[in-house]
Amino acid sequence: MATLYVRDLSDEALAELKIRAARSRQSLQAYARTLLEEEAATPSMEDVVTRIRARVSARLSADEVLADLDAGRRRE
Repeated sequence: MATLYVRDLSDEALAELKIRAARSRQSLQAYARTLLEEEAATPSMEDVVTRIRARVSARLSADEVLADLDAGRRRE
């Protein structure tokens, strides 16, 4: 396990984190560790977009999409 020190955290942020930790019945250390582990486990937006683009098989232009939408509206 690694140790992480956080410097220059505002007093307001520290106070709020302590309140949230207490509400969740955790120590500040456990609460912060949970937050950091959840953040690390969450894929970045860039990763999500890359995965979505890899799954997309159709390459349509915006004009083609808009034309299809207009055609669908006309049918209704």
